Amino acid sequence: MKKVFFLGIAAATMLASCSKDETVDVPQGKAIGFSNTFVDNATRSVDPSFTVATLPNFAVYGFTQNGQIFDGETVSSVNGGTSWTYSPTQYWVEGNQYAFAAIAPASVSVSDAKRTGTSVDDYKVGMTVSFTNDGKTDLLYAAADNVNADETFMASPQPVSLTFKHQLSKVKFSFKNNVSGAYNIKVTDVKITDAKRSGTLTVSTAADNAWSNVGGDPLELSFGAAGTTDANTAEAIAFGTEVETYNEQLMIPTASTESYNVTFKVELLSGTVPMGTYNHTATIEGVELKLGYCYDFAAELNAENIVVDPDDPDAQLEPITFTVNEISPWIDTNKDQTIDIPSAEDGQ
Repeated sequence: MKKVFFLGIAAATMLASCSKDETVDVPQGKAIGFSNTFVDNATRSVDPSFTVATLPNFAVYGFTQNGQIFDGETVSSVNGGTSWTYSPTQYWVEGNQYAFAAIAPASVSVSDAKRTGTSVDDYKVGMTVSFTNDGKTDLLYAAADNVNADETFMASPQPVSLTFKHQLSKVKFSFKNNVSGAYNIKVTDVKITDAKRSGTLTVSTAADNAWSNVGGDPLELSFGAAGTTDANTAEAIAFGTEVETYNEQLMIPTASTESYNVTFKVELLSGTVPMGTYNHTATIEGVELKLGYCYDFAAELNAENIVVDPDDPDAQLEPITFTVNEISPWIDTNKDQTIDIPSAEDGQ
């Protein structure tokens, strides 16, 4: 069928964990400190997601068996995540049992923070997070191991170690040139025009985190051009090769019942000679966007699905062909023309 772009998922994999920072801060007395903080992520230079070095701060929620002691206190770093500070300082108190959770960035709106469970073995910290997406701000959540501040722990208190996990989905696009060996293509201005702008993340104390109330005004996400230089410079894609978009964007996870509109431009080149630029639309549908997963939507462009005329769905690139009408006959000389050929004797 013409004009159908199959946006397949080239990769939908859980983001791999970064290596842990093995540097452990020496605890100052009995102060409750935060260290070993790292982001569960495999990053590249154009990744909009946080890394430990770029994570500016996070908010901590903490409970003991008697009630809440941290209510969204901001924990920040001024040395790229080597150490973390907050104010006012709280201290470990022997005989208490502690449960901690954190959300990043610290500016995110959180309500209904609570702790459930009957002992330190099953304490859990939950909360409700209201989030507005811009495609670049990562939303992270971490649950620390519970702490029983008994005599053994108090002999050498350790900082609270947090492993942040992504609560959004990361998306990019790849484009393959299957038009013809005679052509290169350039893909620019790749966009999702109707991503979800807002939603509510429920950090459950009994089950996995889940999104609800997803919607708001449509959010346009720009993935830029297919290429590796910058978002505005398209790479010439040779026949049979595939190039991904420079930008990656973050999206609020949704069920497979949601669909998204994609737009992009394709420039056709004969070698380096521009031949035409065409606008395209496609649809992502039937794909569940999961928390912490990266999606690479791959489109194959061929002679049948290049949109040469948006008003004519049957229009397509027409191949240049050649036909031979005939081979013209030899032209006879004038039969009445007499040409004297000299004899050997005449030449003496």
